[in-house]
Amino acid sequence: MMATSRLCMPDGSGCALKSTPQPCPPPRVSLSSTLRARSVLSLALLLSLAATVTARAQPPYQPTAPTKSVVATDGQTDRFLLGGPWLYRADQGNVGVAQGWWQPTSSTDGWTPVSVPNAYNAGDLSSQSWYGYVGWYRRDFTLPTGAFPGYVPAAFQHWMLRFESVNYYATVWLNGRQIATHGGAFLPREVNLAGLHGGVNTLVVRVDDRTTANSLPPGPGSNWWNFGGILREVYLRAVAKVDLQQVQIRPLLPCPSCAATISEQALLRNVTDVPQTVQLHGSYGRVPIGFKRVTIGPHATTTVRASGHIARPRLWAPGNPALYKATLTLSDARGRPLGGYLDYSGIRSTTIRNGRLLLNGRLLHARGVDMQEQNVDSGGALSSGQTQALIGWARQLGATIIRTHYPVGPLMEELADRDGIMIWSEVPAFGIPNVTLRQPSTHARARQLLSKNVLENQNHPSILLWSIGNELPTPPSSAEATYIATATKLVHRLDPTRPVGIAIPTWGGEPCSSAYRPLDVIGGNEYFGLFNEGGGTTDDRSQLGPFLDSFHACYPKKALFVTEFGFDGNRDGPVEEYGTYQFQSNNLAYHFGVFASKPWLAGAMVQILQNFAAYPFYNGANPYPDASINGKGLVDLHGGLKPAFSVVSQAFHSTRQIGTRIQR
Repeated sequence: MMATSRLCMPDGSGCALKSTPQPCPPPRVSLSSTLRARSVLSLALLLSLAATVTARAQPPYQPTAPTKSVVATDGQTDRFLLGGPWLYRADQGNVGVAQGWWQPTSSTDGWTPVSVPNAYNAGDLSSQSWYGYVGWYRRDFTLPTGAFPGYVPAAFQHWMLRFESVNYYATVWLNGRQIATHGGAFLPREVNLAGLHGGVNTLVVRVDDRTTANSLPPGPGSNWWNFGGILREVYLRAVAKVDLQQVQIRPLLPCPSCAATISEQALLRNVTDVPQTVQLHGSYGRVPIGFKRVTIGPHATTTVRASGHIARPRLWAPGNPALYKATLTLSDARGRPLGGYLDYSGIRSTTIRNGRLLLNGRLLHARGVDMQEQNVDSGGALSSGQTQALIGWARQLGATIIRTHYPVGPLMEELADRDGIMIWSEVPAFGIPNVTLRQPSTHARARQLLSKNVLENQNHPSILLWSIGNELPTPPSSAEATYIATATKLVHRLDPTRPVGIAIPTWGGEPCSSAYRPLDVIGGNEYFGLFNEGGGTTDDRSQLGPFLDSFHACYPKKALFVTEFGFDGNRDGPVEEYGTYQFQSNNLAYHFGVFASKPWLAGAMVQILQNFAAYPFYNGANPYPDASINGKGLVDLHGGLKPAFSVVSQAFHSTRQIGTRIQR
């Protein structure tokens, strides 16, 4: 319910509270919003005129080599950031393929300089922007010198292209040859760079963010603004003989005072036409991790495993996020280095005992925020500074947990690791209707996304649990029950060290469901005192306490969270008028008071940290909304702290979020 339950169709045809159709009044926009919109329009016109003048005087587009640098540290050590000058070309008529925009050419006519990450519809809150269209990116580059040691022959030198996130469908050409297609956002994709040559190479990426009912999240659009483009970093990765393709670093802690076992495994791929003999050497802090030497056949893969032990480990937890530097070096048969991997790892355990969630044997009463990786200026393509601002606000609040409806970016995960903030890591299986859930292909796509999330992000100690979805239909259908069972089993197999959860829409009167039995954790999205849900059962905020008691009675063996609750605030006014700062602050304080009376509650997360663009005509039931903006944030679009920020901060800091140790 990140864009909450009042769903108004972009064509203005109507809106609904959950599934109840109602007439949708036109959004009423405050005077300040109107003036702001006029200012933005005037600024846009000025910028357009300036861009026209500047374009005439722009220097010629110059190909450059990627740089040996990274935005997020964890990962392979031979990554080269493909930043620098990119080109962009809008294709709202979808004519680019037919007109050959993928073909290499020295001409830049029709292309505009941009930097990547980039959301091509940032700042555009029109219906067309939300539904999506096609945009093209181009990057002319030369290969970096000195990327490979001199003892690696040219025939054994290989390059990979890594996209951290593209929304949504991507087609990739290199030097006029199509080399890859893929769909899906929020997780990385790697491509073999076949067809490189000396001199200038031309990379072209066609991005199409027009999603369908079979996309994840289901389209068209989504319940947060559908920003299209290359939304996260792009890297070239140098591979000498054998690719250190995937690494798992898994600390195992049998009890909080026990010695820890560090279990590591790596997937190695021979990228050459001849057998290669290699060996990994690792360290975890000061503990060596020794692997056996292996010989890998031409273009074959193998998995190597090793372990180490730490007698008295320092444990990772909010307030004390101890990290160990973990390194791996891949060497050839003569002991010469070929590649490496770097990770900052944390040792901790997450267990559930009698429905109570424990971190390192201590009871969790986590408090935190939902967020969107989105900014009013750059859309869904955050800079490092914008990501740091989000984590900074969470830290200032005293939050110990954050959540989005999709896997957060690598930098966000690293900052959470270092700041001691846990992550509810969720895949965008969001609001999938039963008609789609009944399709086996839907289950396959969701499970594939889950697998990718676990395998890519499991090394981060900040990941508290894996969430298999948000707000699937309530009560669950048989198709949904099948998805829950199979998805939970899959994640438990991939990572037996973390619990598996789901976030569900909740209101009073819903019967208990056996469909949730396979899960370890259930999060309830509740909006008591706001939306008319469940036949009016959520209108009265005083019913929140009895509802939570019934929720606990239904699932006494599950660890329970409140994964969403929140209220709009965009103006001063009476405390009883929804949408005022006073109403927002008062109701948030009331909810925290109720949560404090439920010692079994594992955590609660406010919807939402910062205002964000939701979808056209969204109003969140606010009688005076800022059109299309979810105004439930504790921070406004431009970074201003609302009065509710201090209310929530006081509630967070007054809660003992990491409780007493439970004895066996």
